[in-house]
Amino acid sequence: MSGHSDDPLLEESNRFFTFFNLSMILVAITGIEVVIIYIETFEGSYIIGVLFATSIIKFIGVIWWFMHLRWDKILNTILFLMGLVIALATFFAVVYMADTHPEISAFEVKIIKEEWKPGHDYKKDDYVTHEGSFFVANLDHRSTETFSDSIDSLGLVWTVIKPNKIPHQFSWKVSHGDLIEINSKKDGLVFFERVLDSEQENIVGDCVYLLDQEASATDFRIKVRSESYWTDTVMSN
Repeated sequence: MSGHSDDPLLEESNRFFTFFNLSMILVAITGIEVVIIYIETFEGSYIIGVLFATSIIKFIGVIWWFMHLRWDKILNTILFLMGLVIALATFFAVVYMADTHPEISAFEVKIIKEEWKPGHDYKKDDYVTHEGSFFVANLDHRSTETFSDSIDSLGLVWTVIKPNKIPHQFSWKVSHGDLIEINSKKDGLVFFERVLDSEQENIVGDCVYLLDQEASATDFRIKVRSESYWTDTVMSN
């Protein structure tokens, strides 16, 4: 060890407060990371960049102080960093060699404009239009002769959608990935959705989302992440 002061008690006291202050800083940084992840105020790529930067700061703080490299010989630091660089280079080389870019083969966004029909079989969560309004089915049923009869059945068959919400059918086909992000590009249209939580192949997605205005696939960006790559594609109908 090097860099000792003439007063061992003072040196240990200074180290204690250094470790304590650093630990509080690391806790604060971790809290910021958690907030960034859950609030999702940025796009996914920016979140990853911020988390990467804060991780580096915490890593340096841990190895420099808590692993005592600050007080060790410079040779120990060099050897540690050499091993770290070799390990990281090997890890990323293996990951990139084993991974390929995700491919987005289809992405569609369509307004649901199916008119209600009498004597038709509907499933729960089916959407229809009737007299300019949108409705969603609350249960599986066969429709009655008139729509008013369905509404009058204790109000349990159909629920009217809020006037400022328009149901859109989203569908996509992706070769593989562990995260899919869909966000709006159209002015005044606020939409951001994440799907997937694990690595999958031959991904087929189909979901209904309520939007504030009419939109099509050209108004959205779909991004797919695999272990090593991001694919960012804007598809059109």
